[in-house]
Amino acid sequence: MLPVNPLGQDAAAPRRRLGVALGGGSARGYAHLGALASLERHGLAPDLVVGTSFGAVVGALYATGRDLADILAEAEAMRRRDVFPHIADFGLHRAALFGGERLEAYFDRLLEGRTFADLAVELVVVTTDIDTGEQVLLSEGRLAPALRASASIPGIFAPALIDGRRLVDGGIGSPVPLSTLESMDVEVAIGIGAGLEARDSGAIRLARRFLATPQGRRWHQAVVQRRPGGAIGRLGRALAFAAEGWLADAGGAGDGSPGAGSPDEASLALEGSYDSAGAPRRLEVHTRPPIHWLNFHRASEAIRAGDAALSRLVPQVRLALAEA
Repeated sequence: MLPVNPLGQDAAAPRRRLGVALGGGSARGYAHLGALASLERHGLAPDLVVGTSFGAVVGALYATGRDLADILAEAEAMRRRDVFPHIADFGLHRAALFGGERLEAYFDRLLEGRTFADLAVELVVVTTDIDTGEQVLLSEGRLAPALRASASIPGIFAPALIDGRRLVDGGIGSPVPLSTLESMDVEVAIGIGAGLEARDSGAIRLARRFLATPQGRRWHQAVVQRRPGGAIGRLGRALAFAAEGWLADAGGAGDGSPGAGSPDEASLALEGSYDSAGAPRRLEVHTRPPIHWLNFHRASEAIRAGDAALSRLVPQVRLALAEA
């Protein structure tokens, strides 16, 4: 009889590949570091990382192969003053608070000028074409422009121009880009959320109620179908695309509808394998970090939330890998 490893796989069998999809959330996204630390501690280091917005930044740092303990220590020492002075290049002439060039330079310093080819772990960065609403995946070239694009929240940062396309926050169309892993070479996919859920945001609940009205549906359809003629038009269209993401937000009970449970009960959304042959089994977890999206000085709290959420998920991950 062949020896069996801790995942329940035959020692002679090919290793099942694990992919993780990291969502946005700004400072709340530090929870992804805790989630990755938990996976590593349990011998479940991912083979592929897909990230959007702050999740792309965390994913890039992790994919460099640096000791995760060092990255955690740097995150816990972070303060707002360590970030904002390095990204403030006002860009109101482009319908955004900041232009984004200084943000890109900050990412370039943070990652020491690395490219995707320099990474130790495969990384895919998710962005959105602000003109078409299409998801655009980046996996080649310099990291800094890709991270700038994925982190460019419409109205806050101007779009990044890459290969002739104006790219912005990938979280607009996919708050947690779990579906991106469907066509990739993994047997098990984990989606990890850190952003605000509807239950936590009065603005998202208000937007949902508006979009449920006839007037809201007409506005949304008109803005999405009309090709924008300038920066303000592109901003409005990006907000309409973002609204689609709010409407599709997993765990609809989070808006106060029946079925919403406690944070612990709502944190795991487990799914079996897809119906299509060869698609990965997928699991999804929301870390629910107890901090504001600008609380960079409270990274340790977000990290603990991410670690705890993934630690609860470990038995399901092991089972999915064993059955894949």
